[in-house]
Amino acid sequence: MKKSLPWLIVAALVLVIGTSATVAYFVSPPQSVQNTFTVGSVSISLKETTGSSYKLIPGADLMKDPAVTVKSGSEACWLFVSITKSNGFDNYCTFQIREEWTPLAGVSGVYYRSVDGSGVDRVYRILKNDRVYVRQTLTEEELNAITVNPELSITAYAVQSQGVSTPEEAWSILNEE
Repeated sequence: MKKSLPWLIVAALVLVIGTSATVAYFVSPPQSVQNTFTVGSVSISLKETTGSSYKLIPGADLMKDPAVTVKSGSEACWLFVSITKSNGFDNYCTFQIREEWTPLAGVSGVYYRSVDGSGVDRVYRILKNDRVYVRQTLTEEELNAITVNPELSITAYAVQSQGVSTPEEAWSILNEE
């Protein structure tokens, strides 16, 4: 029995090795997903091609073509324009805002529109007919009495609309900064 014990151990080892060599495992190759996070933005520009200085001539229609461009690749946004008149502007001139702009409730001189994200530049004109009208009834005396020239200022702003549900909320975000 002492001589057969090594043979039994060898036979058992061969049996174990042979059996384990015939066992197959199903293995799936590893799978992965790669995520890339890029930075979004809102980019605008405000331009006017008709200049910045105008002569007050009674009854004149003055070309004034301010336009806001929402740049290509910008995220969807709330787009605003703020129009400030100073130095008696309303005594001499009038204008209208294009119908596409909505007055912001409770904020004088501020108008907005919702803009979808896009891969192209989009231009939004501000003044109806691109005009400012000088009052027809201005007299020479009124014009000569001007000591400080009337001014009209337009400022453009944009806030992403993702996560900002109303224009009022977007405007409050602008005023926090």
